[in-house]
Amino acid sequence: MAFLDHNDIVIGSTDDGHTFVLLNRALPAAQRILTDHGFTAHQPNRPGRPLFLLPPAYAGEQAHTRTGQAMHFLFRHTMDVTDLSWTTRWNPDEPLPEPDVHFHVSGERVTATARTDAARLILANHGFTPTQTGYALPAGMEESRQLGAVVQAEIALSMENLGARIGLGFRTPDDIPAAPAHTSSHTATPPAAPAPDRPRRTR
Repeated sequence: MAFLDHNDIVIGSTDDGHTFVLLNRALPAAQRILTDHGFTAHQPNRPGRPLFLLPPAYAGEQAHTRTGQAMHFLFRHTMDVTDLSWTTRWNPDEPLPEPDVHFHVSGERVTATARTDAARLILANHGFTPTQTGYALPAGMEESRQLGAVVQAEIALSMENLGARIGLGFRTPDDIPAAPAHTSSHTATPPAAPAPDRPRRTR
């Protein structure tokens, strides 16, 4: 899967807890905006797409706040943003419980597991079908549509106070590809970056 290739900006998380912002299009103001909010450039001299990181210690409130504030300014330059992160999720009222859904998008097919009936219903409503090990999107679905289904399902889960975690298959920032897997036109998906003035609640 090449979910990182479809938007100007992609926000995500690595398995070791880094929050990352990947730029697929040159945005001259992006480096200043991101570094002003605590992000550091990962291997700044490497060829390919600029990649900016927050450390694992910031996961939760710090990542939520810093990413949300940075996106407030980046939205002035592009609205083509997808948020696939889990490290930016934070609830000011109580600790986040175990996610109700785990999405896995690193293989040849998008799969998911759910631990509640309410979560299973939302997956079914967004095109996921049961498998022997959980749920999956149809194998022949276009990649951009699969990305949209994951984003929309995650938003629907959040609206029902159900938690989700999207696993991108990157153990560390070094695993994030510097170049797109293929050349494709951007397909806009609903921006899901955390807003700085209203915490994104995930339960």
